[in-house]
Amino acid sequence: MAKIFAKQEVGYADPVIFTTPGRYSMDAAIEILKRLENDEDYKTENSSMKSLNDGDLVEVGIPVRLGNIEFTIMCSYEDIFIKRISGNKMKFYEFCESIRAMDFSPRS
Repeated sequence: MAKIFAKQEVGYADPVIFTTPGRYSMDAAIEILKRLENDEDYKTENSSMKSLNDGDLVEVGIPVRLGNIEFTIMCSYEDIFIKRISGNKMKFYEFCESIRAMDFSPRS
């Protein structure tokens, strides 16, 4: 099982940047979004995020609402960028800390 790592302490940074050492980050970003689908407070404007070829995830980011926080998630090479748009800062950073604890299995 692989983990992703924050490039800085998850704190008051904008955006929060995670890295997926040695592999392209899109699979991990999609896995984060798929896990969020199980949360009843989750909503995204982009219904096509399930596609591995989704250019929005790479180019402009996908807007997400999770409870009272809104953020965008995007990826580039080994990095995942999560930028808070609005909502409670502490809840946003708690969410970012929860990402650090996730295990990511490489695709076969």
